[in-house]
Amino acid sequence: MSTTRPGDERRRAVLERAMHLASVEGLDRISLGELATALGMSKSGVQGLFGTKQDLQLEIVAAATEVFAHRVLREAERADDGLPRLHALLDAWIDYLDTFEGGCFFFAAATEFDGRTGPVRDAIADVAAIGYETLRRQIRLACRLGELDPGTDVEQLIFEFHGAVLQANYARRLLNQPDAYDRARRAIHERLDRARTAQ
Repeated sequence: MSTTRPGDERRRAVLERAMHLASVEGLDRISLGELATALGMSKSGVQGLFGTKQDLQLEIVAAATEVFAHRVLREAERADDGLPRLHALLDAWIDYLDTFEGGCFFFAAATEFDGRTGPVRDAIADVAAIGYETLRRQIRLACRLGELDPGTDVEQLIFEFHGAVLQANYARRLLNQPDAYDRARRAIHERLDRARTAQ
């Protein structure tokens, strides 16, 4: 017996288009009417699926979160814990930057909402916290396994890695630098090499 509810396929189609539009134009600029036009639907049809603009924004963030989890977190799970998974996680994160038309959905959304309050801002921050905690867990595990220096400043390493990915997105999208992702990978790998336990 199918568990697909009426409207699920339309909802997925709307969210797919909405994520791409939000990565280009900004999450706050996505309207029910704009999505209806882009998908050849009526505004009332889109409103019937999502209700308010805030409800739509929250569903877009949730859909983008699932994309991030699939493209980055689950992809990295194929590698062994510790340093191999840390490498895989960061490589997948850089690959993910090309998922949406405007680059990383969450970098764009964070820039819009970081100075605000409310459930949309909190949902975006929750995803950032998941990414940070995933990095933190693998760095700490690599330290325990002796793959990284046990005295490694974990939070500093996370800060530098996140900065490298953020800069890759910025340099590729705004500055049209074709080697931005390669430079980010080089920066990350060289930083990990410096953090390795001396053999």
